[in-house]
Amino acid sequence: KTRSQLILKDKWPTYIKGYSMNKKILLGAAISLASLQVTAQPFAPTDARGMAMGGTGVASSKTVHSVQYNPSLLSGGHESDDFGLLLPQLGGYVADEDEFIDSADAFADADYAGDFTVAFDDIQGSFTGVTDAFAAVNAAIDAEDSGALTIANADLAADVAELSLGTTNLQGATASLNGGLASLSGKPLRGGVGGGLGIAIPSKKFSVAISANNSTSFSGHLNVSQSDMSTLTNYTNALAAYTSELSAFSTASSDATTTLDALKVEEAKGIGADPDELVRLANQLDADQTALASAKDNLEGFDYGGAGTPADDGDQVIFTNGELDPAANEITLTSEINIVAIAISEVALSISREFTIADRQVAIGITPKLQRIDAYNYKVQVEEETETSDISELGVEDNGFNLDIGASTKFGFEERGTFGLVIKNLISKDVQTTDGNALTTDDLVVSIAPQVRAGVAYSAWGWVNLAADLDLTENEPVAFEDPTQFASLGAEVDLLNFLQLRAGYRTNLASSGQNVVSGGLGISPFSLFHMDLGVYANASDPEKEAGAVFELGIDW
Repeated sequence: KTRSQLILKDKWPTYIKGYSMNKKILLGAAISLASLQVTAQPFAPTDARGMAMGGTGVASSKTVHSVQYNPSLLSGGHESDDFGLLLPQLGGYVADEDEFIDSADAFADADYAGDFTVAFDDIQGSFTGVTDAFAAVNAAIDAEDSGALTIANADLAADVAELSLGTTNLQGATASLNGGLASLSGKPLRGGVGGGLGIAIPSKKFSVAISANNSTSFSGHLNVSQSDMSTLTNYTNALAAYTSELSAFSTASSDATTTLDALKVEEAKGIGADPDELVRLANQLDADQTALASAKDNLEGFDYGGAGTPADDGDQVIFTNGELDPAANEITLTSEINIVAIAISEVALSISREFTIADRQVAIGITPKLQRIDAYNYKVQVEEETETSDISELGVEDNGFNLDIGASTKFGFEERGTFGLVIKNLISKDVQTTDGNALTTDDLVVSIAPQVRAGVAYSAWGWVNLAADLDLTENEPVAFEDPTQFASLGAEVDLLNFLQLRAGYRTNLASSGQNVVSGGLGISPFSLFHMDLGVYANASDPEKEAGAVFELGIDW
């Protein structure tokens, strides 16, 4: 045989097998990381009048409402106050100070996951073209058809170039997706609902009230782990590195075929061939075959990822010996959703009376109460599925006794002013939750701690009421949100004991950007019953926090 018949007889293997990786690995993090419903537990009773007046009430609440703020006020009303009934009282709020909802909307509008899917599908299409081109090259080699081999090499080069472009696009889509996911991570979304009912018989000498209420607060966030984002990046980088090796192999194959064809042409000249050119082409073919053999070895031995590899390759083994490693189909995403919720249900008996202390009438009230606490710490990886009915089994229930104690006294002209002080939940309690589908062994401890608040109120001309409250303690958050220490101002204008117009302002001294304005109205026709509505919203951006309470009751 002539030198040109060194036809590279080995079958050229289908190294592109690595591109058939499980699509779930790359799309699982992209599509399932963006859902969350969640919120906290400050000193904020569900009371329409108090909410409308900035959250005040320790010195300004009336009759049956006073048990939520300061039980001593049961003895601090008018002599004509004989009876109060609250049925029902319903309210709720949602807070999104870090703009998780806006970030989620922006994430959806940008369609990062959609762009990622398109780029991935394009890679799959390019893979099909490369596979077909390889088959054509192998067929030409088997047939020792130099012309067909030249055409097949050209097709292979074009398909590899398309695959390389698709891989570059996939890397860009992955970077955008990771940026979008990072914009969602760690931003708490919180909220709460509450309700209550009660009956009160106020009196200067001895007052009593019976009440029941529930306050449920929940807080949660999406934690997109850096390892998951690195995994997305490492997989696309692995594809890019493999495509680069594939491109080198295609180039080497094309070079060897071109030299081989030139050598055949020169050999065909017979005695007219240029000896120097024959030697040059033979040497060039040796070099090209050496380069091709090296490119083949690089493909057969291509590794990516794993312990001991460069840090940028990641710890996950992706390619081993030119093929997708079996472990690459078994990775576990570690991003998680964590929701913490606490529901406090109380049945309380409040009693109050006035005492003379240092020639001043001081009302003292206590509220012993049976308290049930349900705490949930639900933590789940985003790739897991948990039935809703299963979540209810992850809570911890704690039943016990607690106590509120308050005091108040009148001051000023015609005793139109009131000063109040209250300590709620005098008995501290820790409730240790269980982790649902826990990723760690650390349980969360929810603390029920004393809350201390002072307030002052003033009534002018019988139809203007002013109030101010201040938390004297900083209240720890339930989970991921900021602590609270509220300072509140409120005002009410009572028109003919028929229509009440209210407004207020509240700021959180323990955190910036949490100033809210509030408003509401009450209707009390002929003093037979009252309907009240209170609303509030963040002063700078209502989307950051908003709440509302409605109630219906009777005050005689």
